[in-house]
Amino acid sequence: MTWSVSVYRHSGDAEVHEYTSHRLTSPALVREHVDLARERPWVSRVALTEHVREVTRRVIAESDLPVGGPPATGPPAPAGGTVVARFYEIEDSPPVGRLSLDDARERLLELRREAAHAVGTAEAGSAGLRLWEVTVVDFARPMSDDAPLHLS
Repeated sequence: MTWSVSVYRHSGDAEVHEYTSHRLTSPALVREHVDLARERPWVSRVALTEHVREVTRRVIAESDLPVGGPPATGPPAPAGGTVVARFYEIEDSPPVGRLSLDDARERLLELRREAAHAVGTAEAGSAGLRLWEVTVVDFARPMSDDAPLHLS
């Protein structure tokens, strides 16, 4: 969990966004930013936003991989959230890490070829491989600038 502080000022009859802090990782830093902003006479409003990142992993079959283009399948973002990343991982298979859709397909094909070569057959299935779809969702929730901050 992180937070950002946005500062607004009046310009004539309009309220203008002056700046937004970088992501702050501690409640003490947030309080310091809010207090400093309130000390400035030109500040008309201080807005506080809480940012939460949710990472979900689900096992899928190779046939569940999207047909082409960017991943369009998978669960939609929960209300108030934005999907910021979707990638794939193959459990216990180097290279370990985030695979794009194309990389996941290519790696699965390579693993099938290696398995087929090892057992001396023309083709091998992907038995024993666990394919994970990983979805990263960001939430941004406006808060009152005097709201108690949750410790992460």
